[in-house]
Amino acid sequence: MRKKIFIILIFIIFISGVWAQNDSHITINNVTFEIPSKYQGGELSVNKYKLENEFSIECVDDNLEEHIGLWACESDYEENLTIGKHPVRYYYQYNQYIHNNQSHAYFTSGDSVYEIVWTGNEITKEIEDMIKNTPKSQIDNDAFNYVLDKSIELYKKERTDKLNQDSEYNYLEAKYKSSKPAGEKQDDTPFKKILLTYY
Repeated sequence: MRKKIFIILIFIIFISGVWAQNDSHITINNVTFEIPSKYQGGELSVNKYKLENEFSIECVDDNLEEHIGLWACESDYEENLTIGKHPVRYYYQYNQYIHNNQSHAYFTSGDSVYEIVWTGNEITKEIEDMIKNTPKSQIDNDAFNYVLDKSIELYKKERTDKLNQDSEYNYLEAKYKSSKPAGEKQDDTPFKKILLTYY
């Protein structure tokens, strides 16, 4: 009986060790990150690790303009840095949804761009160490900053186009509604056809 209890205890300790090890090291897009203990316990998907609103790491190669655009346009602070062998673009701003400052660091490891998000308005030693401990960047500082600046330009253009589209929609809707006599039941079919043609 004691032998069984001993084996079960050893098994539990072994499983706990494996779980802790897996939770402290995560791999995103073939890059392994060492997660500080305060940020462990999050959820890992294909290209992202997230711990509620406190912390996240994501490979943003597929949609860089959406990830960086908003923060570049609305940030309270911006700085270009080098951490270890990685060019880094750093932003922070007050986030009204979490009622705190939120920081975003964009950096390259290998030939991919990653975003780390955390609560606070400074790059802590933990964040620096996470970036330093990834494989060095294969993209130089100038190329990295060029890619980020182009992504921000694309985001601004898309946002301007969307505002113009919304404005045109509102104009068409007002024009259509004003063409109908007051009190007359309106059939929206022609208006919908106009919108489908326009968009």
